[in-house]
Amino acid sequence: MAKAVLLLNLGTPAEPTAKGLREFYRYFFADPFVFDMNPLGRWLLRNLIILPFRAPKTAKKYASIWTADGSPLKVYADKLQASLQLAFNTADEDVLVVNGMAYSEPFIGQAMAELERRGVTDILVLPMFPQYSTATTASVFHAVKTAATHWQRLPTLHFVDDLFSEPAFIRAWTILIRGHVAEVEVDHVVFSYHGLPQQNILKADAGDYCSFGDCCEQITQENRYCYRAQCIATTKSLIEALGWEEDRYSIAFQSRFGREAWIQPYLDEHIAELAKKGIKKVAIATPSFVSDCLETIHEIGIEYRKEFVSAGGDEFYLIPNLNDDPVWFDAVYKISSHRLGQID
Repeated sequence: MAKAVLLLNLGTPAEPTAKGLREFYRYFFADPFVFDMNPLGRWLLRNLIILPFRAPKTAKKYASIWTADGSPLKVYADKLQASLQLAFNTADEDVLVVNGMAYSEPFIGQAMAELERRGVTDILVLPMFPQYSTATTASVFHAVKTAATHWQRLPTLHFVDDLFSEPAFIRAWTILIRGHVAEVEVDHVVFSYHGLPQQNILKADAGDYCSFGDCCEQITQENRYCYRAQCIATTKSLIEALGWEEDRYSIAFQSRFGREAWIQPYLDEHIAELAKKGIKKVAIATPSFVSDCLETIHEIGIEYRKEFVSAGGDEFYLIPNLNDDPVWFDAVYKISSHRLGQID
């Protein structure tokens, strides 16, 4: 077994309880890639606010989306891993597929240890984050590199930075959106992406290129790894594939946390404005995710739905994510098989 695919996710609580959330948050809120602040401030935030107060509150939200098989993110991650492994086996390709999580089991370090035990020499590191960001992609890459230093013989790592320009990824989302929008009557579709603090993007902008405006309208050498630019590029590729006019869609960003400025427009404010403008029926697509989770099912599907109706909207439809769609599983196989084929 010389080659492997390491599928990476941030992770999920092991159980929808205050205890489960506290354990998850101990890792999540300790990550300097996510919370780029003074270490003491990060410790105070985690231990004096998040663990005692936020964990019990969020646990109730997780309980509302929990399935008989567990957390949706973990369920879909396991199904993808099994599907991809089967695809390689069926194609008689000697490739091992494992999952790794940043903040929950199987931790990235555990996954890397398993790959070393199995004699893997080349690892395709494939994060399940369609758009690159320092808070997600750079963080898990750092964890993989750190784990690799503990190997007796260093493996060769092959990193996939993002998926937003992969034809197979765009095709999977295009088929998904077209199928669901055809089943419902909506006036407008909002492409919602997970938000980031503006400071995160500015800090990674070594060339002082970002203005959070037209600079993101095209991917260039200067903004190749700009999260906002990649989100806009994702939307443009989907719109082109769907053949939609510009007045049929818009872009917004969700899940902001704290008081600092995040990339805009904010989804909650945006949908309220749509309702006030007379757009009464909206659908939300979430192509910064590959599987449904708390941020899609509860935050958008429940909380933002209430806000839209309160603002005067009538119908609010959350398009399910890629999840365990066979087209998505096939897309991941095509992407990983192609990248592995480039390894000498």
